[in-house]
Amino acid sequence: MGSEYMASYAVNQLEMFQAETFNPDLIDKELALYGQLGMNTIRVFMIDVAYNIDPTGFKNRINTLLDIATKYGIKPTLLFFTPSSIVNPKPGKQPKPDPGIATSEWAQTPSADSLMNPSTWPVLETYVKDVVGTFANDSRVLMWDIWNEPDNGLNSTEVQFLNQALPQAFSWARSMNPIQPLTSSVWYGINGVTPMLQINNSDVVSFHK
Repeated sequence: MGSEYMASYAVNQLEMFQAETFNPDLIDKELALYGQLGMNTIRVFMIDVAYNIDPTGFKNRINTLLDIATKYGIKPTLLFFTPSSIVNPKPGKQPKPDPGIATSEWAQTPSADSLMNPSTWPVLETYVKDVVGTFANDSRVLMWDIWNEPDNGLNSTEVQFLNQALPQAFSWARSMNPIQPLTSSVWYGINGVTPMLQINNSDVVSFHK
């Protein structure tokens, strides 16, 4: 039993994981409450922008999150990519949230510019392989979610690029031989190319309703 987790100080993944705003003390307080409520898993969105600035520091912050979660009997699912409202996120100070609107300033990853430019995908490959490889044998990690609701909100041209990138992202992660299963959360049901790519590449089928 669990939920998605974004630290309360963060409007999006960048604010949660970039070095200048990462706040492990607050994460500890919040996950202690999760544990008291009986939750034993959380789903955590990561982002390539924070990784690219400082790969070692980013992985250390993921390790800190896993250490904190373990204290309270929580095993996170770590998530790589998602479409979202900020299509080309930038590091540094993030926008304020829009009151009453869930995930109003969520950051897209990979960025729209990167998704539409396959020449940039080797950078994404490095990110996925390095993070999965670092924690491939780590029992603190429950699962890898490769791409959250990948076709949610994309236009037909973007979906064409997505459908090329999605199976590659699975392949990058699987090449590191992780002990954890891979998944990608289906959004629109099983009709169409994208959801079948998700299902056929997943070890565990996950979906949102």
